[in-house]
Amino acid sequence: MEQKPVDGYEVLAPPSADIAQRYLDEAAAVATRRERTVDRRALAWLQIVNAVATAAYLAVLAFALRADSVLASQTIVFSFLLWVQLASGMAQRSGMQRRPSWSKWPALLAGGLLVATALVVFGFAVWAPGFPAIGVLIPPALVLVGLGGYGAVQLARASGDVRPPRSHPRPLSRVVRWGTILVGVALGVLMTLASAPDGVLASVLVMLVLLMLFIWMFAFSSDLGLPAIGASWRWPHLAIFAVAVSALSGAVLLPVPLDAGALAGAAVIILFVAVSFVPGRALRD
Repeated sequence: MEQKPVDGYEVLAPPSADIAQRYLDEAAAVATRRERTVDRRALAWLQIVNAVATAAYLAVLAFALRADSVLASQTIVFSFLLWVQLASGMAQRSGMQRRPSWSKWPALLAGGLLVATALVVFGFAVWAPGFPAIGVLIPPALVLVGLGGYGAVQLARASGDVRPPRSHPRPLSRVVRWGTILVGVALGVLMTLASAPDGVLASVLVMLVLLMLFIWMFAFSSDLGLPAIGASWRWPHLAIFAVAVSALSGAVLLPVPLDAGALAGAAVIILFVAVSFVPGRALRD
């Protein structure tokens, strides 16, 4: 291979065969380390779970908005924001890149158009008087089929990948443990307030809680941030979070007495305190 030297400098001597082979071996080693760092199988499963979660949130939010409950809609939106930040930590743990390559832009564009279409239909289903009630299920179905189908395709493509080294569970750090408990406290308080009458006092209290959550979300880069907490969670923590959010959705959609909502909120906090002592995920190097 001919080398074009920089002006003012002599041509570099070509490497020996031994050095050239070492370069090739190191390039192969870099590719191997990259495959171990990026767990495409885990990212595909996370894509599928995100599709299911987003579809469920859209359905619950649509029914809450059709019932003209501002308190319920605010609660659902901010519980979804909690999940989004927790899931971002799980994606980063599996090696998701913040800057997608040019080859992924067609898929991103198609996903953006799908989400835009779902939001337009969502608006008609919620605010158009003559739109049939069954139409609220169209946006969740679009998200589930589109984003979930993309995750299924990615999972099929990653079926031949070498499985990364299995990570052994380790106890949650003190900061992550307290962060996990705070997530439970936030969901428990929101559940209690969601069962309160939709009055001025309840709305003010919800806004105060949501303001504190919003401030917390700005700490995303710290050890107490939601992405760091999500990156350390394993399936027991995710199961408790799913149970808590499902109970919160039930409290939002169904007329739950205040005392029952308070008991359910206290139970959620107790569950999160208990699961905070369950070993979490040991991050891979």
